[in-house]
Amino acid sequence: MNRLSGWLTLVLAFGCTKTDPADSATTHTDDTAAVHAECVEGTGCLLAEDLPYGLLSVQAPADDDIWVVGSSPEPADGTGPAILHYDNESWEKLDTSAWAGAEMWWTWVQPDEVIFVGNQGLILQMTRPDGTLEQVTGPTEDVTFFGVWGASSDDVWAVGQTDGGDGPRALWRRQDGTWSAWEDDTLGAGDDGVIYFKVHGTSADDVWMVGTGGRSLHWNGTRLQEVATDADTATSTAPLLTVDADPDHPVLVGGAGNGLILEYDGTAWRDKSPEFQPGFNGVCSGAGEQWAVGTNGSRSSRNDDGSWSSDMDHGHSPSTFNDWHGCDVTPSGDLWTVGGRIAARPLSQGVIGFQGGKLPAALSL
Repeated sequence: MNRLSGWLTLVLAFGCTKTDPADSATTHTDDTAAVHAECVEGTGCLLAEDLPYGLLSVQAPADDDIWVVGSSPEPADGTGPAILHYDNESWEKLDTSAWAGAEMWWTWVQPDEVIFVGNQGLILQMTRPDGTLEQVTGPTEDVTFFGVWGASSDDVWAVGQTDGGDGPRALWRRQDGTWSAWEDDTLGAGDDGVIYFKVHGTSADDVWMVGTGGRSLHWNGTRLQEVATDADTATSTAPLLTVDADPDHPVLVGGAGNGLILEYDGTAWRDKSPEFQPGFNGVCSGAGEQWAVGTNGSRSSRNDDGSWSSDMDHGHSPSTFNDWHGCDVTPSGDLWTVGGRIAARPLSQGVIGFQGGKLPAALSL
């Protein structure tokens, strides 16, 4: 891993003014306390903004194990796609120069390994703690993987698109250490022009996949089954972008124009969308919380009564008007969000948001 390069700027000043050196210790403490308070309340704070790459996924299995991935920088400088790691003390950036120009879309994090997926057919495997990245052979460059999840190291799924989205869905699976394209005996390869964006599950026999045209698939350990999503609202033209297979109430999000949040009640997907929200890109849960994030900095959270309400409902303005793409909640309840200018290429203007307890360290320069 290489220390994060100098242009990566942390935005933690929040309008701080220059002070006399004699007062610097007290003022620094006061400023830090003010910033920390802002990170806890309302819509949290921006840890970084206007980064040269768009950020697409954050995975936070522990307070000292935060992973953020995204596109290669714009303008291109040969450093490759963003793979950032925070260990609760400092930030580091993996050396991805071998894949300069590529995009990393999602990650699956385990104690002994991390898997990254992206465009150009990229599946990168990293064994911890040596940090060496190895590209999986097999997928062709016309494949883009948007999502990855595994029940165990012996059963990992990756989903996406082929032929720039004009071909059938991309569906790969790693079993017993070997990756290969996977096809369900009943559903086959699927129709052309179908994309699956994300995959998530709770066990080897409870896996959800969501994609274009309101599609959702469920793997029960034996076969894939199509599950309709239009019980309460029309979804045939809606992209479903992310699924969170929380064991109590699986949730998927998406929408074209109007934000869509659907919860599975065991028999059907039910519409729980808050009003007047733009499209949602990501959904995440942890520590008894569940969040959906999306375009123009929008965020919504699940209430104790099962309803969803947006920041706007609580009278909060967004911390950014760029788009949130992904989120995750640590076991202690800290919410991390990432995004940027991601609606069109080149992906850029990356942002990192944080809401929670201990203020994360500054990104190393």
